[in-house]
Order: sequence, then structure tokens, then C-alpha cells
Amino acid sequence: ELAERYGGLCKPDIVFFGEQLPARFFEAAEADLPAAEALIVMGTSLKVQPFASLLGRCGLATPRLLLNRELVGEADPMVRLLGLRDPRAMLHGDEANHRDAFFKGDCDAGVLELARLLGWDEELRASIHDHAQAQQQPPPGPPPP
Repeated sequence: ELAERYGGLCKPDIVFFGEQLPARFFEAAEADLPAAEALIVMGTSLKVQPFASLLGRCGLATPRLLLNRELVGEADPMVRLLGLRDPRAMLHGDEANHRDAFFKGDCDAGVLELARLLGWDEELRASIHDHAQAQQQPPPGPPPP
């Protein structure tokens, strides 16, 4: 039916599981992550490569924030048992943790809370409202004051 209606099937501009990522992904990860001032990780299991490895590509002092429904990215228990540290692992609950934070909840709620803490909540809500109006959809919450 889609082929008849639109003249063929089309592929969305996404990468499906198992497909090769564009070279630009690897180039950007190598260039951008070591220079990042902070890393925000949202809505992931951190089990699929190469995304799971991105945590370890930022600097060792770079703050990392996980916005997720569940805690993920913890070190392999065997690595911990050997007394080693994995730079890719999130250090939640570790006494040596100086850079990792975790917001338990939906990504939308985490982003709104982060914006509130940074004093950007009114600007973010206004942007969401404007975008919803442009899409002719009701906004997800009350308009900003």
C-alpha cells in the first residue's frame, strides 16, 4: 500500500541496529568528547556499542549526568573485584565518585529539573510552548508565566 501511495518505500534518516554508523559519528566522538566540559547521557541501557563506550572518551574530570529510569553504566563486577577502575563506568555510590550524578526518572522530567537548577526553566518552557504552537499541537504543560 505504501509503495502504491508514495511510489516506493523510504528509509527514515536513522541508523537501525546492526547498521554501520556514518564516519562522521566516529570523527566527532574522537574530536569532541575529550574536549567536552560535561556529558549528559539520557534514556539508555548503555549496553549497545559503540554508544556505551562514549562514557570513557571524555576527560577523567569531566562531569557526567545520567538522566534515566534506571541506573546503568556501572563497572563490571570482575573489574571491581580486581581493584581496578574502568573509566567508562559510572561511579554511582562509589566513595571515589567526584563527577557522576544520576537523576532517576523520565528524560523529559530530568531535562526540566536540570533547566530549573540552572535557571533556564522559563526559557525552556517557552521554547517548548513555541515549538508546540508551530506544530499546532497542545504543549505538554502550562505556558510560561
